[in-house]
Amino acid sequence: MSINNFPFILILAKLNIAMAGYYEIIKVKANYYLEAKKFFGFLQAVGRRYKRPVKINYRYAGRGRFYVLTDKGSGSIDALLQELILNRGLYYYICSIQESKKTQIINNSIIPIYQGLLENRFQNPYSKFLKKHILGKISQGNFIPGDFFDSFSHEYEILFRKWDLGLMNESDFIIDTDSLLTKFMLTKLNHNSGQKSPMFNELVNRIYLKGVGMVKETKKLFNKIHTERTNGLHRLNSTSKDKVSELGSQLYNYFQYFDEFQQSQKEKTEKLHGKIFKRIKWGDEKWLDENGKPYKEENGEDMDSEVIFNMPCHDCACVRGQYHCFGCDMEICPRCNEQRIGCGCKLKKDF
Repeated sequence: MSINNFPFILILAKLNIAMAGYYEIIKVKANYYLEAKKFFGFLQAVGRRYKRPVKINYRYAGRGRFYVLTDKGSGSIDALLQELILNRGLYYYICSIQESKKTQIINNSIIPIYQGLLENRFQNPYSKFLKKHILGKISQGNFIPGDFFDSFSHEYEILFRKWDLGLMNESDFIIDTDSLLTKFMLTKLNHNSGQKSPMFNELVNRIYLKGVGMVKETKKLFNKIHTERTNGLHRLNSTSKDKVSELGSQLYNYFQYFDEFQQSQKEKTEKLHGKIFKRIKWGDEKWLDENGKPYKEENGEDMDSEVIFNMPCHDCACVRGQYHCFGCDMEICPRCNEQRIGCGCKLKKDF
């Protein structure tokens, strides 16, 4: 890095704090820097269309290097990057490029820029499919960048984004969401294809006890969405944008949690004081007081842990035989047998 660029780095650092954004260095093929500037200009123009404009600032530092600063406020660069794939914006952009130069510009300019932005923003950028999206060779509904790992969570993440961007109306969003919830529950319940499925509310009751991180409020949410679809089909009412925003945001929070819940099931051990311990599952806990005796209920009788374990955990909604979600106040530390979130057994060296 030349000394001439050093002041700009200091400016970027200050802007980074002021804009609550970030900066990164993106490198393209040096002799394609003009095409890269044109593509940045295209991204800036699209970003200005948002209700709160998405800011993309850059500076060319020579030898194919661009210092890029983006704003991640409401609307966000995330929405812009997803939208340009969902509405084939990248494909339409390259349609304006001279055919003889198209492949070289895509490979040496557009892909490095967009891939750099995707991989900086998303946990699942699906960047290896980027060229196919640019060329229009795969559906714009497949391999969309996002932050959720579970397939159902990711599918809803993109569905919600489509509605949020105005790519689908409220009625279609409710219909597609209701279908997704039905498929989600049938799959998790291992329902055999071809067999008659239970009524929706019965599915909700069954899935609640199955262990998908669902609390009672989420059961009500699923049923509310199904009611909205049913009323819409019978033309009793149409769902308002505010109602969809409320229900959709709540469901987004659930799938975000479900994604974390699924990840927590994969972590079967924990390092504490330099040693590896097996995490304790819901139902394997030994709830005893300082005298080694069972805790008492308010009526003075011994606490019946079997009754408690046969219901989902009140905090994280795991079921018997599952691991608690990270941060659950009911998880027991395998080292000291105290409440995990407050025991302090995990040291800095354990991370």
